[in-house]
Amino acid sequence: MQAQIITYQLDDISQAEYLRKMVEPDAPVLANVNGLISKVWLADEERNAFGGFYLWESKEAMDAFMHSDLVKAVVSRPFVKNVSSVDYEVNETASRITRGLK
Repeated sequence: MQAQIITYQLDDISQAEYLRKMVEPDAPVLANVNGLISKVWLADEERNAFGGFYLWESKEAMDAFMHSDLVKAVVSRPFVKNVSSVDYEVNETASRITRGLK
């Protein structure tokens, strides 16, 4: 199992436009990505920091997603800037103890 945090900043777009142009159309698509267990959407409007916490079945599933047309389309949007991604292997045993996993 793999955990991933993707962050980005927004440029020249209102929150309402961001929700309409990215969050609302992308959420249903992401819900059907192969190997994605869950995504938690992150937002800090004051710092202009946005992103998601992703939980993947495997590193291979995450890598396939990162090379997908969906990711290429998202990062090519003119209002998405400074995209970064970091990932970690999940300690499943400890995560179950602390209720991070069921």
